[in-house]
Amino acid sequence: MDSKNKTAPENEDNCCDHEENNTEDNCCYNENEKIENEDNCCSQDPEKTIKTQDDYCDQKHEENDEQDDCCSHAHENSNDEHQGCACEQGILENIDSIEEKKSKKPLIILGIGIFIFVIGYFISTMSFNLFDLSTISDLSININQDIISQIIYLIVVLIVGPRIIKHGITSLLNKEVKIELLITIATFGAFLLGDGGEGATLMILFFLAEYLETYALDRSKRSLSKLVKLSPDVATVKRKIGNSGINNKFEEVEVNVKDLSIGDTVIVKPGDKIPIDGSIIKGITSVDQSSITGESLAVTKREGDEVYASTINEDGYIEIKVTKKSNETIFSKIIDLIKESEDKKAKIDLFIDKFARYYTPTVIVLAMLVAIIPTLIFKQPLNEWVYRALVLLVISCPCAIAISTPVSIVSAITAGTKNGIIIKGGEYIEALADIKAVMFDKTGTLTEGKLEISNINTLNNFKEKDMIEIACSLENQSKHPIAKAFNEYQKNNNIKSFKVENFKSIAGKGLKGEINQQTFYVGKKELFDYNENLKNDVNNLNLESQDIGKTSVIIGNENEILGFINLNDKIRENGPKTIEKLKDKSIETIMLTGDNSATAKNVAEKLGLDNYYPNLLPEDKVNIVEELGKEYKNIAMVGDGVNDTPSLARANVGIAMGMGGADVAVETADIVLMQDNISKVNYLIDIAKKTMGIIKQNIAIPLTVKSILAILGVIGYVSLWEAVLIGDMGLTLLVVANALRIGK
Repeated sequence: MDSKNKTAPENEDNCCDHEENNTEDNCCYNENEKIENEDNCCSQDPEKTIKTQDDYCDQKHEENDEQDDCCSHAHENSNDEHQGCACEQGILENIDSIEEKKSKKPLIILGIGIFIFVIGYFISTMSFNLFDLSTISDLSININQDIISQIIYLIVVLIVGPRIIKHGITSLLNKEVKIELLITIATFGAFLLGDGGEGATLMILFFLAEYLETYALDRSKRSLSKLVKLSPDVATVKRKIGNSGINNKFEEVEVNVKDLSIGDTVIVKPGDKIPIDGSIIKGITSVDQSSITGESLAVTKREGDEVYASTINEDGYIEIKVTKKSNETIFSKIIDLIKESEDKKAKIDLFIDKFARYYTPTVIVLAMLVAIIPTLIFKQPLNEWVYRALVLLVISCPCAIAISTPVSIVSAITAGTKNGIIIKGGEYIEALADIKAVMFDKTGTLTEGKLEISNINTLNNFKEKDMIEIACSLENQSKHPIAKAFNEYQKNNNIKSFKVENFKSIAGKGLKGEINQQTFYVGKKELFDYNENLKNDVNNLNLESQDIGKTSVIIGNENEILGFINLNDKIRENGPKTIEKLKDKSIETIMLTGDNSATAKNVAEKLGLDNYYPNLLPEDKVNIVEELGKEYKNIAMVGDGVNDTPSLARANVGIAMGMGGADVAVETADIVLMQDNISKVNYLIDIAKKTMGIIKQNIAIPLTVKSILAILGVIGYVSLWEAVLIGDMGLTLLVVANALRIGK
């Protein structure tokens, strides 16, 4: 295995991982480091940023310019029984109200229209004359079955199609080409050609097609709709009754979740959904967190543990102290990310949008030529070729093509959400399908990120008790993951803590502070470089040979080294299998870590990684990501900490560990693993490849079928009703059904 040491300190024997981080705090022990990290977080690749902005702008212009597309329809209000072509609606539009759409009005209208159409059809098969005007005048008009049936067919159109016709005329006045306009032209064209039955059939089938398309799309996103509604709107709050004196009396008050304030006490009884993010201040229970993590196994929660909105309290009475407002909860952020994901279109989706803009006008011009050229040049019957032109007009609508990508992307996002994965846009699904290398942060990503003190080693006859008290006192001032290990050890072993003065966090090295007017240092070996004697003493410790794979923290004062403490971080159980599956896909696996070479090598070998880079500061990680991006072209980065944020932003796809990760990393990442399960990376790549395969099918099939129908229509083998039944409704439903396979 090839180790490439791209470091700021070039010594591979770095003995302490004070850079790895899975919190929002300083990744290198220093308050100043925060500023450095924030700069790094903001210093994203200009090319990537500009590209993203351009894509966004292109998308917005396309949304405006797409008025030329026959499938871009304006939906004026929710009470309009004709909502416009389903393919032009935002797939995640009105996702909150999908389950509430239970109106039977469209079905009633359709039923009445079909009933009257059948009456007209039977009348057209009869032979009779009600009266003959030629007997009383010179007019030669017979009021027979043909005229009556045409009138009945016109009534059908007026019952089923008023909204369709209205949308069509509106689009014409706005100089837009929409499917409603094409259907309106084709319908009245059929009447003018003397075939009102076909015109009425066309309108009925289009009405049915729109209803079925909308129903199919709603079904494709129903899982997301259910997710949106998981969080309750009402919470039971425990509040003090007036001025009840020493014997405080409380009452339970139901309030809207939006009215909750940080610090409120919320009561959650067994079986109830937890309405807000908070920490348990009373009680113990099991909580079903599947709405957040996708994991159905309940988790035991005690006093001090965090709980999340939308999760279910299974079996215990608990009281929760509110820590976040309703619009700041993890669940609300998930919903926002899902709704915003449609704005980030895949490149193939943007291409289809542009294609549709030119496709429809081109076919309309061809339809006009079909009607004009044979009649003027070849003296063919006008009625016949106008009819064929109308057929071509109906076939021209690219509904199935336009919807092929967005419905597939939504299906993939839905599948991810069910598995505790938040995908922030289609462009990341497209990128994942072609990933060549995946880079992993170590602490909190490949490992559990929960360091534990494994052994304490004293030097120069210094007492173990005194040394651990000094180390814990200094670490109490920090919020670094290593500090958490010391704090936990102090709590479990009743370690005494001293007052620390003139505390300082030194970037990438460790901590410094005064206890009883004596200065102490806790951190990496580089922390003692200021003193040549101490530096030699540290090097003589030969820590890399002590216990490979362990992180060591050195404790000393200004005169001598007092000892060192080893900490361990457990590799995630599913880590080796995850790496193995990625390698089976011919994807390179690389670890980026701030740990010393010995620790990094040990972890890399246990996981079977292809490569690793040790001793990295946050800026070093970004440089490595840039280099690997040039080498592999399409890369993903998986991380969890503040120090990973710049790297997540710089990679083609940034994947963050959601539950244990820093907020800034989760916000920066393109995909969030809410379950903190790195095996989901394989699932993500599999679903991305499957999605892109189905998108290609959903584009190729409609294009092929429409091309065949267009040829058959021009030579007279396709009728108007066949054009809408097969070329519009049939293909659209086929595309939706194919997309639904993604989540199975």
